[in-house]
Amino acid sequence: MDTDVIFPNMTSTLQVTGCHFGRKSPGWVYPKHHHHLYEVLYCQSGEGRMLIGADEILLGPGDWLFIRAGARHQMENAHTNNSAGDMKPIHHSRFDFFNIHFDIDDSELRRTLSQQEYRLIPHSKAAATELPAYVAKIEREMQHNLSSTSLSAPNGSETRITLTSVQKMALQAYILLIIQEIILLQSGEADYIPDVIPEVTMHKADTAHRIEEQLQNIISSEGSITQMAEELNLSRSQCTKIFKEIYGISPRQYVTEKKLNHAKQLLVSTNKTIEDIADELGYHSVSHFSRQFRRGTGLSPNQFRPRPMT
Repeated sequence: MDTDVIFPNMTSTLQVTGCHFGRKSPGWVYPKHHHHLYEVLYCQSGEGRMLIGADEILLGPGDWLFIRAGARHQMENAHTNNSAGDMKPIHHSRFDFFNIHFDIDDSELRRTLSQQEYRLIPHSKAAATELPAYVAKIEREMQHNLSSTSLSAPNGSETRITLTSVQKMALQAYILLIIQEIILLQSGEADYIPDVIPEVTMHKADTAHRIEEQLQNIISSEGSITQMAEELNLSRSQCTKIFKEIYGISPRQYVTEKKLNHAKQLLVSTNKTIEDIADELGYHSVSHFSRQFRRGTGLSPNQFRPRPMT
């Protein structure tokens, strides 16, 4: 008896943007931003720090990080803290990494990839997969091209490689295999993942990030969230709902936390008076500032401020 085993018909598009190897010195920062692409970051050596929303992720050699499309994030190689002592210092070293930005039009894959805002894959887990082998093959291809004449460096230290059609196909294949490994790791932890989160629309993400940008102005002024919402053609309830869906907290909570963290930093690192700090942060009075600060820390501003050693 004749038998045919037939695979399903498939048509899908993979968009790859900003795929590169990078080396950055201590102090390098890529500022907060967002885009409509999924992102994969692999730390080859050194240490890096990624800020995603309110979370801080430290990356060491061999660690991988996957970031959902639309997530607002900042990447840096820093050796000093930039907050009120809440962040751990990172060693003096260069930060070597491999970075991919991609999009794919398969709706089922997009739903799977959009379940979490980000996912850290530590070295110990990545080493048990094919991830190191795939990035090594991509790096070998890069080294081969660097030794040829098919490259250009118009922007100083930035080198752009020219690939043949066959080489492009190989790169896309390795990137798809990397995506597959990330999805398989996620599927293996399905019991630990909360109910599937509906895919966040890019419009909602864009709106939430515009709200976040406007909230930065309120942190140091007397502007109101209601007024800000009106300027964005939103109701106060719409503004709160969209922002909370993306950031996990309300706009009011966001402003309060940012003001509190800024106040801590000013109290610890400057000699400004309590009155000056209250005024800088847009509080109506010192007593209002003190009440809010005590509510958030359990201490008054004077109690929180370090005392000089005698």
